Amino acid sequence: MKFLKELFASESWKKLRALRLPENGGMIFGVCEALGEATPFAAWMWRVVFMCSIFLWGTGLLAYIILHIAIPEAESGSAQKS
Repeated sequence: MKFLKELFASESWKKLRALRLPENGGMIFGVCEALGEATPFAAWMWRVVFMCSIFLWGTGLLAYIILHIAIPEAESGSAQKS
């Protein structure tokens, strides 16, 4: 139980909970851009991962669509930047 409490209190978990699709969009829907802002990996690295998984296993497109639906839109204005 202590492990889970430490995991959910970590900075990485807080960043993922604050995950939002960017206001200005991205190359397609902004999923990789949002993941790039919330994780230590750049957006281009996420694009490579999704493209490889599309061509190798075919699950990348499904995961991308699910993430696009699941990640909320960013709030407009400066309210998000706190």
